Amino acid sequence: MVVRYNSRKSLFDSDADVLVNSVNIKGIMGAGIAKEFARRFPEMYKDYRRACRKGEVYIYAKFEVYIKDKIKRLKVHEIYDWRPHIWVGAYKGRRILILNFPTKIYWDLPSDYKIIEAGLRWLRSNIDKLSKELGQEIRKIAMPQLGCNLGGLKWSKVKELIEKYFKDHEVEIEVFIYTPRRKSRPGLESK
Repeated sequence: MVVRYNSRKSLFDSDADVLVNSVNIKGIMGAGIAKEFARRFPEMYKDYRRACRKGEVYIYAKFEVYIKDKIKRLKVHEIYDWRPHIWVGAYKGRRILILNFPTKIYWDLPSDYKIIEAGLRWLRSNIDKLSKELGQEIRKIAMPQLGCNLGGLKWSKVKELIEKYFKDHEVEIEVFIYTPRRKSRPGLESK
């Protein structure tokens, strides 16, 4: 199949079987797309928080955190294991699977390319498992720009990773490109 990029619509408008949500492993969905997922799917959010408290959502890694002048940096040396949260429910009259994809260890730390790659590797290797969870063959997966925006990663590098793992896969990947809405300022309205 193919990897497609969509900057015209929201991930929540997708007809995909799987909606991917960028999350941390601490059970907090307080900003960005995760906050919107929590608002739209409160039962999923409760289940995700429970799974995080039980240690079922994780990034086992050797890493260092540097803090200087309130700026936090993350250096991941090696990823040993990576595990998302999976939730199946109904949305817009159809059955969907939400994959809470850990892109961060803590909500206030940046992401790391090794975390994204571990997650993409897991996703590619577990399509059949996710199809069984959903109860139907997965044909399409919708995801945001994983680890970018609040995670601080460069989109060009994340895009390369997504294409590395999915450019020749039978499942279609639709990546939604986030473009912040510009707030109009007085005196700048179009005439």
